[in-house]
Amino acid sequence: MSEEINKLKTVSRLFGPVAAALFYTTLLAANTAFGDERNPAQVLARQWVVQLPKASHQKVLLDAEQVMGTIKQNLDSQGIVLKGYDVVALFTERKAVKGSSDLSVSYQNATYLFTSAANRAEFEMDPAKYVPQYGGFCAYALTLGILSDPEVPDACLVYKGKLYVCGNQGAMKAFKKDIDSNIEKANAYWHQLASQ
Repeated sequence: MSEEINKLKTVSRLFGPVAAALFYTTLLAANTAFGDERNPAQVLARQWVVQLPKASHQKVLLDAEQVMGTIKQNLDSQGIVLKGYDVVALFTERKAVKGSSDLSVSYQNATYLFTSAANRAEFEMDPAKYVPQYGGFCAYALTLGILSDPEVPDACLVYKGKLYVCGNQGAMKAFKKDIDSNIEKANAYWHQLASQ
């Protein structure tokens, strides 16, 4: 029981009590009846969940799942994201540059590599800003309900402050064609596929 309370408190500290409640009710309460008054984690979650507007359920749930490490991530055999390309360089230089294992940071159970100490420091100040959407899987493939590993992460774009990786230049072109609608589709499929 203390482990459940600790998970709840971790998500609460990072995203607020409402996010913690939603995370708990969705991922943990499936094993026991949510109405169990003897379960302190359920009682705490129930007190918080009523505060959450329905429109924000999906985003909060994904944020909470990511913190707890239950979301799929596209990692290589060493746990490295984006085949070792520097995510900060994708934002600042708008190009894919391979990072160095000497300049690495572990975040949300993934290892990020960087081309410079400055890029590593930038990432460490606000890692959530640089994390690729959809765990680094191809954003365009997700609009079709498929989890696909990008060939190389040079087909990337930053849109509204978020990093989207596509399988190749053709997939990126298709994703950008109706980007807002495609993001909406990808988000819906990601919610279904991310924790399977």
